[in-house]
Amino acid sequence: MPSEIVPNLKNFRDKIYHFFTHRKDAALNLLDALSSNTSAKSVMDLSLSPLHHRNYCSITRVVSKFYFGAAGIQEKNNELTKILCGYCQPPQARPYHLFAADCTSGPRPFSPTQEDRSFVYAPNGVTRKKPVTIGHKYSVTAYLPEKEKIDPPWLIPLACARVSTQEKGTMVGLNQINYCLSQEVFSDKLCVSVLDSEYSNHECLTEAKKNKNNVAVARLKSNRVLYIPPDPLDPNEPKKGRLKKFGQKFNLKNPETWPEYSQKITVSDCNKKGEEIEIRIQSWDKILMRDKRGSNLSDTPMRLIRIAYVKKESQEELFRKPLWLLVYGKRCQELSLIDVFKAYRQRFDLEHFFRFGKNNLLMGQFQTPVLRHEEAWWQLILLSYFQLYLAKGLATHRLKPWEKNCPAFKLDKKITPTQVQRCFGSITKEIGTPAKISRGHRKAQGRKKGELQTKRIRHPVVVKKKTAQPGTQQA
Repeated sequence: MPSEIVPNLKNFRDKIYHFFTHRKDAALNLLDALSSNTSAKSVMDLSLSPLHHRNYCSITRVVSKFYFGAAGIQEKNNELTKILCGYCQPPQARPYHLFAADCTSGPRPFSPTQEDRSFVYAPNGVTRKKPVTIGHKYSVTAYLPEKEKIDPPWLIPLACARVSTQEKGTMVGLNQINYCLSQEVFSDKLCVSVLDSEYSNHECLTEAKKNKNNVAVARLKSNRVLYIPPDPLDPNEPKKGRLKKFGQKFNLKNPETWPEYSQKITVSDCNKKGEEIEIRIQSWDKILMRDKRGSNLSDTPMRLIRIAYVKKESQEELFRKPLWLLVYGKRCQELSLIDVFKAYRQRFDLEHFFRFGKNNLLMGQFQTPVLRHEEAWWQLILLSYFQLYLAKGLATHRLKPWEKNCPAFKLDKKITPTQVQRCFGSITKEIGTPAKISRGHRKAQGRKKGELQTKRIRHPVVVKKKTAQPGTQQA
């Protein structure tokens, strides 16, 4: 085994073992069962794993004791984030650290006794049906390590928190990023956070500029309207009234309003079909945005970038709408156009993590009426995936019979999270575990005869109302 990977993985397992304040041995058994899961379809099925040396009752006991004795949920989550940040390696080729934040849903439509449920997004393949469900929303912040285009979508999950009905998922994600940047590993270093279009509003941009070393790269909707700086005043003309803050409009969907770009590059690439394409990247500097809801953005210029994929032969754009990116931060000029393009292209790895977590790590399968237990389960998912990331250098391909003839594996495909999950059982046998062997106990007495349980309170679904705009009155 490689000399650097094994000590790093052992060190992490020892830290996590002491991170648990109660039921340490059972907690580590549960993490190993999750990391090696290949067949379990429910949480209780994990107790049948060879790495889980206890009965199924220990699973609920581990989850119930996760936050036991802690000052609060946020303090416990921050302690875990601090541990995970210590394993982020400094970049070698690129001059910045890369982060990503996004929200995903945890559907709970049939849990009326669960608190603080609301309508959340859920993908639906049926046309003309709203993609919504009832459940909770979770914000996840991850560190995106350096990779090539053909590398698997690995990432390092750093923070996970439930978004309450009184909070905004975008602000929770930005607070998670700010806490990660405050760690010693990332302090005073250039950091880039790639975000979706929901993070490109005034409130999020105002929050993002608080950290001087953070550069936010957020996608813009194609119907946004920005502004260019006003023309400089002629010193010979007399000054009348207040000076202009904004110049002409920059309408993203109207090319006639676009000024001359500041910089342009063209990158050659190939799509999955092997066709040659061109990636045309244009940028405009000193773009302004109007103030709104108390935000102060009009005095801070930003960079606007347009990315279009074009067929090399026909010069026809592949997509109906181009990709518009807003680069915002005091150090945004330190990033080149190719740096911004590669950074945002890697943001989609977070979507792969959500899919892998829900399909392979049972991310949304823990059914409980206790809200704190559900939040603890999501933290355990982060830890199990982090184990897979640290162990990826020790795994080998274990292909199923129908995968042996796939062209991707014949070309020496690199190890994916699924491949590491298949090998994790043999890896733990070689490196060992700090968890102690379980000892048999007598059977519990259970409830006494005639004892009645109180019914749980049924909570209504919270429907969020739109906030009133400043200067308007609510009926």
